[in-house]
Amino acid sequence: MKLLFNIMSAASFGISLILVGVIIYLNMTKQQRVDENRKYMLDVIEKMVDARIQQSMPPVTGPVYGTDTKN
Repeated sequence: MKLLFNIMSAASFGISLILVGVIIYLNMTKQQRVDENRKYMLDVIEKMVDARIQQSMPPVTGPVYGTDTKN
């Protein structure tokens, strides 16, 4: 019974060390992931803004009404 307790204690300690290692690794690489996500979002926003501008523009240009330049 004592052997089983020792094995379970060692396994628990090993799993705890692995979890701490994963947490440290994730914190070390967090800024890189944030920068990549920020760049991706800026690219997506830029493409969407360009698409909306193209959709809102008329297909043909013509005279502009409502301006009085004779003042």
